[in-house]
Amino acid sequence: MSPSRTWAEIDLSAIRHNVLELKRRANGSRLMAVVKADAYGHGAVPVAKAALEAGAESLAVVTVEEGREIREAGVSAPILVFTDLSPEKLPLAVSLGLAVTAHSIESAKRISEHSDEISAHLKVNTGMNRWGVAPSEVGEAKKILGDRLAGIYTHFASADSDDKEATEAQIWAFDGVLAAHSFGGALVHAANSAATLWHPGSRYDLVRTGVAVYGLHPAGGDADSEDLRPAMSLKSYVADVRRLAAGEGVSYGLTFRAGEDMFAATVPVGYAEGYRRALSGKSEAIVRGRRRRLLGRVTMDASVFAADEEVSVGDEVVLLGRQGGERVSAEELGFRAGTINYEITTGVNPRRVERSFLDVR
Repeated sequence: MSPSRTWAEIDLSAIRHNVLELKRRANGSRLMAVVKADAYGHGAVPVAKAALEAGAESLAVVTVEEGREIREAGVSAPILVFTDLSPEKLPLAVSLGLAVTAHSIESAKRISEHSDEISAHLKVNTGMNRWGVAPSEVGEAKKILGDRLAGIYTHFASADSDDKEATEAQIWAFDGVLAAHSFGGALVHAANSAATLWHPGSRYDLVRTGVAVYGLHPAGGDADSEDLRPAMSLKSYVADVRRLAAGEGVSYGLTFRAGEDMFAATVPVGYAEGYRRALSGKSEAIVRGRRRRLLGRVTMDASVFAADEEVSVGDEVVLLGRQGGERVSAEELGFRAGTINYEITTGVNPRRVERSFLDVR
């Protein structure tokens, strides 16, 4: 049993496998591993190093501070900051050797006025309508950035959808931008994980893979179907076992009542750890190789699962991951909680849940 009450195991060999598989699927394009949000909850520095070892050429983050953490760990690979930076953040980005993103004419001007040494990627809005210059503004933005322009990219709104038309329309719009302007040696990129897997025409010079690096299915399906290996397991232990008499209730609101005499196991994991309250009465965990249903409401610090006479205090509980022949996936938890697999792993609270890193070579 881990010394922590609830812990997350991160399989770095799975990260390396996924990067190798994505590079194979990218068919010659370079790979940028997206390690924002603490590598989707997996631990930015160990994941970044494992991804680079497996052949990723660069990394992407959302904030300068995320980039600083990786740089201070000794990583020298190129790092792109996705979001628009305020003027006071630009000096730190330059000092750390981070590439920044120009999302608008105004941000292009801020970048160009700051330093000749800064490297920038220009983001083009082709239909996501969140960030990016309009295609009609690309020429002006390119002129403003001048020699600072190191890349040009766009982002897909629905590459994970069965409806391919919207993504193909975005590719068409982006191709129009590329045909209308010369970008010299600037890197051209568009594909996220879903597009890398399912839209070959979007791969360009490099692909930006996030969720698939972690073995999570971009559309919430079965990761095995794409030869992806989930890297995170969330584990805890049985802290208490008690017998419930028929009619007795469990947890706040007593929303579950035993229909007959039964055993119940208390596990020290709750929504403070990131085990979502929306799972109340809907989820299962694995104990002694068997699925055990969640009884009643998830509380801040504990949850109660069905048990039997074989379950003992100290038994390992797998909330996410495999035990024996059973598996609970992030996709399953996302479905039961009414959310997506991304939110399951990024929501595992690092202040309450220690990460341990497994590295089988």
